[in-house]
Amino acid sequence: MSRAVAMGAGLFLALLAGVVAAAGTGDDAPADPFAAYFARMRAMTTPFAEFRFMTGPEVAANPTWRQIAGQTLAGSLATLGRPNDAIRTFPIHDRRATPADLPTPASHVAQPAVDWIVDHTGDLRVVMVNEAHHRPETRQLTLAMLGPLRARGFTHLAVEALADPPLPKGYPTLDTGYYTREPVFAELIRAAYRLGFVLVPYEPASAPGQTQQQRETGMAATLAALVRTQPEAKVLVHAGYGHIGKTAGSQPGGADPMALEFMRLSGLSILSIDQTRLTWEDGAAADRLARTFGVRAPSVLMDRQNRTAWSSEPQRFDISVLLPAVDASALRPDWLALGGKRQAVAVDLTPCNTHLPCLAEARYAGEGDDAIPADQFVLLTDGDTNTPFYLAPGQYRLRLTGPDDTLLAERSLEAPASFPSTPDIP
Repeated sequence: MSRAVAMGAGLFLALLAGVVAAAGTGDDAPADPFAAYFARMRAMTTPFAEFRFMTGPEVAANPTWRQIAGQTLAGSLATLGRPNDAIRTFPIHDRRATPADLPTPASHVAQPAVDWIVDHTGDLRVVMVNEAHHRPETRQLTLAMLGPLRARGFTHLAVEALADPPLPKGYPTLDTGYYTREPVFAELIRAAYRLGFVLVPYEPASAPGQTQQQRETGMAATLAALVRTQPEAKVLVHAGYGHIGKTAGSQPGGADPMALEFMRLSGLSILSIDQTRLTWEDGAAADRLARTFGVRAPSVLMDRQNRTAWSSEPQRFDISVLLPAVDASALRPDWLALGGKRQAVAVDLTPCNTHLPCLAEARYAGEGDDAIPADQFVLLTDGDTNTPFYLAPGQYRLRLTGPDDTLLAERSLEAPASFPSTPDIP
């Protein structure tokens, strides 16, 4: 666990540096509040313990830590099954007005993104797709692409913040990586493993004083070495935010992004797929656009005349993917069904009443107690006991844990095969 937290600490450093610099300026501020915060985080042994720390009195009493926790708590809420709360905790803060020239149904038509991407891989050896780390809905596209791309000869899946080796037990654990602690990401890793993808860690070892450019170039160098030494390799890269951009100087500190550095080092072209930049009006504009086009799965918008796919920033990313609009009022949004592969399963969570926060976990019956759950949910009020799990048909072990890590209940659970499986998600 400490290794995963340390990895996450390094990745959060650039994002939080500005927050810490602004907040930690008082006479009584610690010399390095970021380091102190994550030193406490490393003392936590589970994501649930981290959550209790972030929402507990120690952080509440420290103004600087409260600001740092604004980002880390969002990731924690996403990991613990409350993705809408994650967005509310750390909104995108994009106040830009909606562009006047957005696609309309008169000029464009929506097409499933997986179909378009598979049709346009051609002779490409590398496809890069990004995610917003605290928005696990940006992982469903990669999950859906795995099967079709494997059929097209793709051999490797490169994942940001992945440990080496990632799956010594054959299933994801807390030692697999940092972002992979979230159940949808863990499912992505399981699916890739089942399909025969080689899992590739590509994050360079962090060092004191490491610059953003050193990190971008280090990631690119690892991937360039892979395609150089394995001429038959075809790689799907799943990364965060602007790492997959093609525009020079577009990363923090004016760094050139990983994708651009990779193309320079390897001489190869890539397909760059963005899911993170349609954030006007704090994401409300993208939801309206999705509703306008009736988007029900990750989609691209095709120009009706020239049949090209739309990109909101064509110099930076090849295409923009539009995700279905999310019901922000839902405690657990229905995209967790992963396009129909899973279904909502009612579970008796009443043992959690009066023992809050309470963590409910459903693990695959065939995996160990250290496995990342197939689904999990942290209950914060007694009213949360009616909240469903999202599970594929099969056998699971349910565990309910109270705020002092007391085991409240443990039993077997079956998710029935009573619904049609429509999408092709492995």
